[in-house]
Amino acid sequence: MSLPSTESVLHDWRYGQPQAERLCAALMHIEGFESIDPQHPLGGPDETKDVIAIKNSKKWVGAAYFPPTEKSFNEIKKKFSDDFAGVAKNDASAFAFFVNQHLSVTERKELISQADQIETELYHLERLASLLDAPKGCGIRLQYLRIPMTEEEQWEFWNSMNYDVVRKLVQNESSLQSIHSKLDLVLARTNTLLANLQQSPSSLLTQALVMDNGETPTASLSISMLCWLHRIVTEGTTTPESTRGRLRSVAVWIGPPGSSPEAATFVPPNDFVHPLFELLEWWKSGYASLRNNEKQAVIHALAEFHHRFLSLHPFLDANGRVARILLDQAARELLNSGIGAELVSDAVAYLNCLKAADQGNMQPLTGLIAASLR
Repeated sequence: MSLPSTESVLHDWRYGQPQAERLCAALMHIEGFESIDPQHPLGGPDETKDVIAIKNSKKWVGAAYFPPTEKSFNEIKKKFSDDFAGVAKNDASAFAFFVNQHLSVTERKELISQADQIETELYHLERLASLLDAPKGCGIRLQYLRIPMTEEEQWEFWNSMNYDVVRKLVQNESSLQSIHSKLDLVLARTNTLLANLQQSPSSLLTQALVMDNGETPTASLSISMLCWLHRIVTEGTTTPESTRGRLRSVAVWIGPPGSSPEAATFVPPNDFVHPLFELLEWWKSGYASLRNNEKQAVIHALAEFHHRFLSLHPFLDANGRVARILLDQAARELLNSGIGAELVSDAVAYLNCLKAADQGNMQPLTGLIAASLR
């Protein structure tokens, strides 16, 4: 069964306005926009703007128009005009309009002419599809259109990444490496149904994703960001190259070496991609409120995200390392405190906290995270 084309999924949009606005915000990022601020993708007054961003020292208003059916040019032109009014209302000096409809060259020129002297970028259907099918856009396409990458696209995707971002990770805390290596030997005994992949020595890279412009990375978590992070933390390990930075495509179970699924201590779900997507959306939608919430509420959210991520086990190896890096980074962003060695210094206690969370009791894990803040 062949996959639908990027163009057809965009044109026959079925994911609603909130997802359209998030998709456009993600595309603005790869197009060089900065300080991207989605307004009210879940509803509420947005004052004629879906996204506010900065590019070339200019304030831009971004607007998304993704109707589920074919629209006439007059309807598109009216929506363009209505959204363009947001430029003046928000003291902006440029406009980006995203529309999932076919536009002829003449129609594009007519829309641009409505902007008078205001700098305008028009992202019509063909341009959107081209961006999403390009190497840097494949991860966004996977997340928002649910169109997977081919093997060739995966290689192109990673080749397009600028490995200078590695310098944006803080230095490892060497004093913790032996503790985390031992813990991962307990946690990350990953067995596959299709191949006996080589075990990887593990260590927690207690690294924070620190952006030069002060942005908070976990506020914009995506599946492509998780894949990138996984590739970074498995750099220099014996993790097979074919699995680095890639979501697993086989069933797995967790247990002692040589164990079977029947004797496993935990069996993650096979269909995990959509639950992972929902987890990331849950985290991002609640992030803004967490920044102004009480400490205990933030810790509870951190514990829930940490546990839900581990329960999905999206990669064949190093899930624990990725989960703990995300936990540490989110704690630094929201609580101005990192996660210390106390989290995993007692491996048995940590595992027991995760097992309690499996049964719906989050209190032990919440307490352990609170005690590990430093």
